Amino acid sequence: MKQNRRTRRRGALALAGLLICAGGGWATGADKPAPKAAAESAPEAAIGAQVDQLLRQMGDYLKSAKEFSVHVDVLYDDLLASGQKIQLAASDDIAVRRPDRFRIRYRTDTGGKRFWYDGKTSTLLDEAHGTYATEQTPAGIDATLDYLISQLGFTPPLSDLLYSDPYAILKQHAVFGFHAGISEVGGMPCHHLAFVGKNVDWQLWIEDGKLPLPRKFVITYKTLPGAPQYMAVLSDWDFASHLPDSAFSAALPPKAERIGFLKAAASARKEQAKKTP
Repeated sequence: MKQNRRTRRRGALALAGLLICAGGGWATGADKPAPKAAAESAPEAAIGAQVDQLLRQMGDYLKSAKEFSVHVDVLYDDLLASGQKIQLAASDDIAVRRPDRFRIRYRTDTGGKRFWYDGKTSTLLDEAHGTYATEQTPAGIDATLDYLISQLGFTPPLSDLLYSDPYAILKQHAVFGFHAGISEVGGMPCHHLAFVGKNVDWQLWIEDGKLPLPRKFVITYKTLPGAPQYMAVLSDWDFASHLPDSAFSAALPPKAERIGFLKAAASARKEQAKKTP
């Protein structure tokens, strides 16, 4: 029905980089993700000492890892024009080799996308449409993520965890945080942390024990109609396997058609110029 045409392809990832981007999937120019530098800041963040310590331990653990891979099962709300929310599912497989390589495979009922960063070039393949875009991006994962988010309007899933310092990136999204208790995720006891941000509220479950791994995220986009949510459960963490350089090189189908990235920032400036007398 026309009135039920989706107004958004997924829950927007206003929390730049978090999944969260992490979003149900992949940010597009239409999603207008905020550049990292312009993301929520928390100059007066009120986060308890225990919560800050747990968040730092998790971030430092990922920061110390030279390589890792993780599987992510995602549920997210999609808003219809009628205002109804429907829940969709997706999954991500992410592999990172610091400081300058990562790849992501994203699957959903409506198709899949793949992304590769090989240290020099970023390539995004839309498997459903047989199209891809590729572009030289800055050296290093951090600089490339900044470029993808700010210049191409593209926020890779869970990108906050891909940065070299996940703790610093995540903390900037919080103005208040508290410990909500201990609960199980996938049979493992986890610290349940809850944070309030300017535009989003988010929750994080960190494994209790020697491996302070993030096991679950929930994001509530409280400034959007209907306050849609995004939930990601992380499993199959692997810090031992070594992926060769070739694993981060784009593997494109023979008949894939090349198209251009949408230059979000350039488009925004162009539109603004049209409105300026």
